Amino acid sequence: MISALAEWNHWWKEKAVEADLLGKERIILKELKKETSREMKLLIGIRRSGKSTLFYQLINQLMAKNIQPEEILLINFEDDVLAKKSLREIFDIYQSNINPDTKPYLFLDEVHRCKEWVLFLRKLYDLKKVKQIFITDSSSKFIKSEYAQALTGRTTRFIVLPLSFAEYLNWKKINFGHLLNREEINRIKKELFSFLKWGGFPEVFFKNPALKKRILIEYFNDVIHKDIVERYNINYIKIKPLADFLVSNSTCLFNLRKYSRTYGLSLESINTYLHYFKEVFLFFLLPKFSYSVRTQQISSKKIYVCDLGFFNNVGFNFSENIGRAYENAVFIELKRKQKEIYYWKNKYECDFLIKEGLKIKEAIQVCYDSENIDVKKREINGLMEVLKKFKINRGLIITEDYEAEEIIEGKKVKFIPLWKWLLQEREE
Repeated sequence: MISALAEWNHWWKEKAVEADLLGKERIILKELKKETSREMKLLIGIRRSGKSTLFYQLINQLMAKNIQPEEILLINFEDDVLAKKSLREIFDIYQSNINPDTKPYLFLDEVHRCKEWVLFLRKLYDLKKVKQIFITDSSSKFIKSEYAQALTGRTTRFIVLPLSFAEYLNWKKINFGHLLNREEINRIKKELFSFLKWGGFPEVFFKNPALKKRILIEYFNDVIHKDIVERYNINYIKIKPLADFLVSNSTCLFNLRKYSRTYGLSLESINTYLHYFKEVFLFFLLPKFSYSVRTQQISSKKIYVCDLGFFNNVGFNFSENIGRAYENAVFIELKRKQKEIYYWKNKYECDFLIKEGLKIKEAIQVCYDSENIDVKKREINGLMEVLKKFKINRGLIITEDYEAEEIIEGKKVKFIPLWKWLLQEREE
């Protein structure tokens, strides 16, 4: 066990984090640095979104503040040796062999694979036996229900998603400030096309196009196999076709009964699998807005995939479905901002309603083909229905390139290109 720990904690010997593990900085790192409360910091999100790299960056910063390497303990439970042991066993070995005197900084990676950890971690926290605790997991439900209350009030959550478009441009070292010339705007548009095609997984960013598709397919299969099939003992042959169907039909309404009749999978199984997909951040289910909770529950959900790379390389041909890629990109960005989102469907449809408290505050349509008069009219009709219904004075239509403000039936409608909206909406 000492040997396994030493492999993951190479800074005990090298006195530094290997440069190859540090990656590039992201916005969420600044948020983590600002968070000085004592609560355990919980980083959850889709597999391969960069959670482990954030660990290495945080560890590197601790050592830059003269924290001794032996005071930092990283336990990666993807290691089969460590996964077979309880957290108490591992911590005792660490204390008795590496650091018997000092309260350590504790980093737990993919903690759900640990044999036993919740109650002992609570004890370490409550008795102040560690200075800080950082945890990652690729599922939003990483604690068994019988132990969930043990950590209630002791954690602060951070959702780690693949790169935003603003982060993507930062990594490309492309300027996206306010005063952009035509050449800079054209460069941003070109990069948007690449971002929509390949998505924002950090490792994929650095690969050449010949490898990107293969890596994305591997990621998709790994999420299903490692985070669902292995964790919940699910039949891979049953769940994989559903995942393939959903990624190919992202942004569309999903009819459970129709899928059940066509593919012979029970409604109970479909609902269970959808729940697992949501837990591991692979797919999101967008409910129809209604003041009736029952209506929301029984209405069909719209499906969105967590990353555009899956959307375009596991699902279907990108160039033929760029309008749907636009809509999925908008959804992910709204999710990144932790908005409460619904879709609207009555006489007309509206892509996104944003709810704050008890009220609908915003309405957003996504209209890639805004030059098509019929399409533009349809999107405006859906938007106007919502603006009137909820007494909202202005609405938003996200486009490919059209930018304007129009007064329609007494309501202000703003048209804005996707690239500009993604950058305007970025977190500072």
